[in-house]
Amino acid sequence: MSEYTVPLKRVMLLQNALENGGTATCPLRRPETTSDALIEVENDTRTHHIKVTFGPLTGSLTLQRGDSSKYMALRDHLEELANGRTESGRQSEQALAMRQALEAVNAILDPEHEAYISPTNDAKHPFRVIVLDGLGDICALTKGHCKDQLVETVRTQLRPPSEGHGEHP
Repeated sequence: MSEYTVPLKRVMLLQNALENGGTATCPLRRPETTSDALIEVENDTRTHHIKVTFGPLTGSLTLQRGDSSKYMALRDHLEELANGRTESGRQSEQALAMRQALEAVNAILDPEHEAYISPTNDAKHPFRVIVLDGLGDICALTKGHCKDQLVETVRTQLRPPSEGHGEHP
């Protein structure tokens, strides 16, 4: 899997967010997907206090107002958080994989079904998916290591049983 990057043309967005404060949304891209980071900036006379939220992860950073490389430092911080290279970004890959798996499972469900995903302690099967019907009954339950495996297992479990088993009365 390739890494998230902030497109160079978005550095101007980062510059504007730092100078004016407030909130901004910055897309981070990799070939297979784009995800947004929410940036909140509070300024005082000497520093920029920044909080970044990327999916379930958050990170913070303080930059000096007079630093000419602060925009690049913010860009680097966003990329490090998204790619799991900061302490708070360590779960980034697992969190993104879980979100992608849930989206993939939801894509095959009928409207009356609802899927839930959670991490497990099993390194070989790090994700658990439970699918409920409108009454709250479990329709599918599986553990797996990737979204494709989870989708296929849920699809198989939700497939209506074939009528009869080739038996004749």
